[in-house]
Amino acid sequence: MAKNKIFSTLALIFLISPSHAKDSFKTEDIYSIKDITFSDMTNDGKGVIFSTSQAEDKYDSFKQILYFLDIEKGKKIKLLESDGPKGMTFSSVKLSSNSKSIFFISSGIRASGEEDNQIWSLNLSNRIKKQLTDFDGDISDYDISRDGETIAFIGNKNNEEESNEETSPPIVIDRYQFKRDYDGYLENEWDHLFLFNTKSRQIRQITSGQRDYSYPSISPDGKSIAYVTKEGDFDRHNNWDIFIKNIENSGDAKRLTFHDGPDSSPDAGSRPQWSPDGTKIAYIYGGEHSMLWYALNEVSVIDVETGETDFVTNIYDRNTYMPKWSENGEKLYFILEDNMKSQLVEYSFTDKTFEKITPENMYLSWYSSNYYVAGDLLIYQSSTVTTPDEIYLSKNGEINPITSVNKGFIENKLVGSTELISFQSFDGLSINGMMIKPHDFDPKKKYPLIIRIHGGPVSQYGRYFDFDWQLFASNGYVVLVTNPRGSSGRGVEFQKSIFANWGIEDSKDISAALDFALDLGYIDENKLGVGGWSYGGMLTNYVIAKDNRFHAATSGAGISNILSGFGHDHYIREYVLELGTPWDNLDAWLNVSDPFFNADEIVTPTLFLVGEEDWNVPLIGSEQMYQALKHLEIPTQLIVYPSEHHGLSKPSYIKDRLERYLDWYEENLNK
Repeated sequence: MAKNKIFSTLALIFLISPSHAKDSFKTEDIYSIKDITFSDMTNDGKGVIFSTSQAEDKYDSFKQILYFLDIEKGKKIKLLESDGPKGMTFSSVKLSSNSKSIFFISSGIRASGEEDNQIWSLNLSNRIKKQLTDFDGDISDYDISRDGETIAFIGNKNNEEESNEETSPPIVIDRYQFKRDYDGYLENEWDHLFLFNTKSRQIRQITSGQRDYSYPSISPDGKSIAYVTKEGDFDRHNNWDIFIKNIENSGDAKRLTFHDGPDSSPDAGSRPQWSPDGTKIAYIYGGEHSMLWYALNEVSVIDVETGETDFVTNIYDRNTYMPKWSENGEKLYFILEDNMKSQLVEYSFTDKTFEKITPENMYLSWYSSNYYVAGDLLIYQSSTVTTPDEIYLSKNGEINPITSVNKGFIENKLVGSTELISFQSFDGLSINGMMIKPHDFDPKKKYPLIIRIHGGPVSQYGRYFDFDWQLFASNGYVVLVTNPRGSSGRGVEFQKSIFANWGIEDSKDISAALDFALDLGYIDENKLGVGGWSYGGMLTNYVIAKDNRFHAATSGAGISNILSGFGHDHYIREYVLELGTPWDNLDAWLNVSDPFFNADEIVTPTLFLVGEEDWNVPLIGSEQMYQALKHLEIPTQLIVYPSEHHGLSKPSYIKDRLERYLDWYEENLNK
């Protein structure tokens, strides 16, 4: 369509020049590329704690290595390593307040002989590691007081009774939400808050009841602890609130937040942050309870004494995450998600101003504690469209990488160019995205196209490095990624535009993306592919049920008959809030189940993939669509990954999925 002819193409193109020494991306490269995670910074700003994770073929797992990096000397010291059964896995790595040791969670043997996740320490001078806790159950999160004497942790006690019977006893369920992906069936086992004294080594439980507790955060003076939980019937709502409790006495906790919605929800990934003087807490205000994940996440500050709240970031109409205070409490930092960008922002309480302090072409992930600020020193983890994540140091306006874990890998690869695009959808709404092209792209030639659709739906594709995109481009495809309505980064109205209306209009945005691509002149109209995972798989199903121009589709971990999800996946609360119950509001359920009940309109050969134990978007969703297309004699295949959940964890399965993507597109786009 003429109106879609490069409606607004941004001339931001990143190129890597081809070289005879360089190689294309291959599926086996998943064993070469490394994920990096920035954990913490020493008080003097001279040392960084970070880890890498790399797929291993030998054990079909990921090898972790924890490092200490001396920035001035450029010297890297290995602290911990997980190498198959001989290694030591670790998570939640934190520096002590004096920067002399680190703490982490790893598997440990209790005095009883049982093995559970415990809290450990490692002395940075002599590298001696010690198991600190002997807790009867699994520890999942913790915080440490500044004096190092108190550790507040979240633990799930082992309540299983020993049995010598070969046959497992029946699972007894009486909870409203009775299952969760990775956790399985939810019996009456709850995550509670405990205090551990590092000197006496005594553990004291300070919460009880039928509810989970999350995000312990000890005040600067060590006298109080903030945490997050839900009152009332825990399973029936998502109204998380922040509470404060005196550590020394057994008195009642003080509820700090009261609005009807999630405050510092575990899903937001941001622990409540005490101000340096202990008078305020920065947290994530999650919007109205009825708006679910379509509401904005906003960094807010609440006065501990008065409860007065400053909704700091509500001027943006964007999601904000990961607040951190400056050392003097005069500034607040946070990550801003904005239209394919994710940047660090500095807010001054003195003059009420905001300043973006990282470049817009460097994408900071919000789900990890991936930055550190002290004066004019800034350390952060970021990727660009052409470079995987590394850790960068910014000082006096100069930015330099201080790690190079993927430098050798990426320098030897033929990285495709990336171009920002914008086009109009069916109703004139502007939709944004990117085109990733083969390294040797020639606009005079015709290329097969793959449109990739992100999960969520409330998430976004951004200006970051994505291995899958580069793999497709290396195999001769032009890749189009886009953020249809329902995506984040464009404000609350854009996010909630698909509320109770999944796949109806956002599928039209994908069709408009195809119109845009075809108008460019270098896309082969006979070689068109589409695919995604999670909501991306769901939306793929909606697209091919309404648009028969695609010649191949890959639908991962999706569902089309939403009715079959009621009581089978773990979204019962969300279903009822958004759609009502099937017996009271059947039309709404049928509306969002369009691909299944109109499967006879599908002509696109489709590959379905799913984890066997996925209880987020269960196996049944892919099974039903596979069976429908098989019955209709549309080319299809179902791939089930044994014992896997919503996200694949075994490198061999991740590689297999990529190979099956390529094989399916090759088979059906080159007939």
